[in-house]
Amino acid sequence: MKSVSKAALAAVLLMGVPAFVAGSPALAQKKKEEAGGLKVSDAWRKSAAEVQKLVEAKDWAGVKARIDALDAVSQNDDEKYYAASFRLAAAAGSNDNPSAIRALDVLLANPKTPQAELGKFNYFRGDFAYQAKQFPAAAQFFTKARDLGFQPQGTNLNLRIAQAQLDGGQVAAGAAAIDTAIKAEEAAGRKAPEAWYKVVVSKFYTAGDKANAAQWLARQVAAYPSPEAWRSSLMVYMEQASAKGATMDADLRLDVLRLIRAAKGLAGESDYYEYADAAQRRGLPWEVVSLFDEGRATGKISKPNPRLDPLYTQAIARQKAEVSLTAEEKRAAGAANGAVAMSTADAYLASGNNAKAVELYRLALQKGGVDTALVNTRLGIALARSGQKAEAKAAFASVTSGPRAELARFWTAWVDQQA
Repeated sequence: MKSVSKAALAAVLLMGVPAFVAGSPALAQKKKEEAGGLKVSDAWRKSAAEVQKLVEAKDWAGVKARIDALDAVSQNDDEKYYAASFRLAAAAGSNDNPSAIRALDVLLANPKTPQAELGKFNYFRGDFAYQAKQFPAAAQFFTKARDLGFQPQGTNLNLRIAQAQLDGGQVAAGAAAIDTAIKAEEAAGRKAPEAWYKVVVSKFYTAGDKANAAQWLARQVAAYPSPEAWRSSLMVYMEQASAKGATMDADLRLDVLRLIRAAKGLAGESDYYEYADAAQRRGLPWEVVSLFDEGRATGKISKPNPRLDPLYTQAIARQKAEVSLTAEEKRAAGAANGAVAMSTADAYLASGNNAKAVELYRLALQKGGVDTALVNTRLGIALARSGQKAEAKAAFASVTSGPRAELARFWTAWVDQQA
């Protein structure tokens, strides 16, 4: 999404510079002009013939020296059209941006400018506006060029529109333009670059629109579902959510890390330490043990490990000291609210018994008195781990507010990627 080069500008604008003067005698030329509907004065024709010769010789300095005088005697739209065209030719040939802008503004407003030229002129006028950081104006010119059917070679016009809108603070409009570009690529059997998603995510986060940022992050990892992309996207989500004032408590952080683990995105020992610390704080030693066993098996945790080994040893000891979950189930069934059912479900989820976790989370919701967004998130996780995609997505869809709503959308995107 770059500005057009000066060479490209000159090449395109110099194509088709209008010629009205032929080598025929003045009287014959005048009759020819009138037959074609062109109306110019004798004084203007004489001056224009001299300027045109300079244009044909590419004597841009000579054109510039005479063009103001030609402008001064240009009275009607025909005369103004040709004068502006000559000025534009000289400006393009000598990289004189102010003169090019002046000429383009005249040509865009002139009813005599051929329809076939308007798309090109709007596009380059938009580029000049963009270079001047006049982003709303640039977006308008680019949109007009697109609507007129202009297709700049090697440039995606929808992206130029999006670039101008995003840089001008019109984030929703810019995102919509990139969405159009993405769909066009998909319709052509191509995959849109990952950078297109990233720029929208960045702009939404900067604007404080966390819901749309999360939605686009989910689209990004759906289109580029590598473990690295999942980890990167979710780490950005946590950082930005915290920066914008969301409370990233241990429970929320744990469920984000669970998704990174599910996507095989845990990268190094720091990720494992953070995950283990979050699980340990929630009293879930089973998860810490399985996490470290997995990290050692994949070679992501070295052995011995002075930093992580104490956590592992502590988790094993706590796991052995835990009370029977079967007894907790009975207590949950007779409890006045869903708090015991929820804590028991958390333990089952951490130990890998997803079927029991689903049963107890549903009991917690039935009894009430619990954080429904948290419970439904974890119900969705348990269902997703069990391969119950539709049920998992329904659970995630019920989480509709706060940072957990954004996380639920990520989990839904992950579920959609599973075979």
